Amino acid sequence: MGRSIDQDVHAAFVEFRAKEDDKCLSVQCIYCQQIRAKNTSRQKQHLLECPGLQNQPNAARPPSSNDGIAGQNGFATPAQGLNAGHALPNGTPQGTPLQQSMASRPSLPASFTPHGGSGAPPPSLTPSFRAKEEDKCLSVQCIYCNQIRAKNTSRQRQHLLECQTYQNVIKEAIPANNLLHRFDENDVARSLQIPAPTLELDFRMSIKLNPRVAVGPGILGQRNWVSFVGGQWAGRWGKGIVIPGGQDSQLVLKDLATRVDANYLLQTQDDPPAYIKVKSQGWRTGAREVLEKLADPALADTTPPTQYKFRIVVELESGDERYSFLNTGMWIGSGARRGGEVIYDAYRVS
Repeated sequence: MGRSIDQDVHAAFVEFRAKEDDKCLSVQCIYCQQIRAKNTSRQKQHLLECPGLQNQPNAARPPSSNDGIAGQNGFATPAQGLNAGHALPNGTPQGTPLQQSMASRPSLPASFTPHGGSGAPPPSLTPSFRAKEEDKCLSVQCIYCNQIRAKNTSRQRQHLLECQTYQNVIKEAIPANNLLHRFDENDVARSLQIPAPTLELDFRMSIKLNPRVAVGPGILGQRNWVSFVGGQWAGRWGKGIVIPGGQDSQLVLKDLATRVDANYLLQTQDDPPAYIKVKSQGWRTGAREVLEKLADPALADTTPPTQYKFRIVVELESGDERYSFLNTGMWIGSGARRGGEVIYDAYRVS
């Protein structure tokens, strides 16, 4: 009587137990020594793809069906099952010794000779290849829908992609879905999780100012021109000076809120030095009486920066390769006016 496909599959794997009374079995391929959970259909599929078996020309292989189905999924066709020689006269399938219940199987001995006549050396079942004593058959339960399934990371991940309760919880956890106005329920933007940016203090800037020049009223408000005497800076990636000659073009609205638009140049302390172009834009806002004090250099020192908001966006640009990493960065600044000087901290956005 010929060998069945199942016999050839089982003969290609070394079976061992975690414990004598454990029904959770693992198998080890005798050709490539890969270890996997005992599962006949997956063992068949593994043999079709096993590189070690491909290098054993005399080794038994699971046959392919004429229609190519077995070649794709490793299962025998009905015709193959009938020709395997395992049917009793009354039509009841006959179980093979390798198809006995797991509870009646003995543990694998330390020395084992594989069947099948392939000539491949038996794998060394060292402790690193044996199932651990504490291994057990584990099941998991989804905390969102309470479905129970075998523990398998890839299948658990797939389940969450299909679990409607989980998807609804994830949607509610998206910050944009907690705004006053939301996207429609079926819109892709409703379920898209986007990483939130973070801020990291990167450098501090101190700029000394010349007295402002009042240009006059414009379409939107009063125009002022403020030139820079110079200054200094220091941070995570270097330090240096602010080159004299920078300027700030200010727009002052009726409520004294002031828009700043500054351009200036930094010099590093390297030898030779590098030059970094800086552009900063933003607003200084607050109560009218507070902004009136800030406009007077004699009173600016007495005004705590917590009483107003001085926020800017900073861009840096350098043609020096040592500082080329600055060209794609973004910074948010928080500043203070101290008499004839402006000081601000720049936070890198990541």
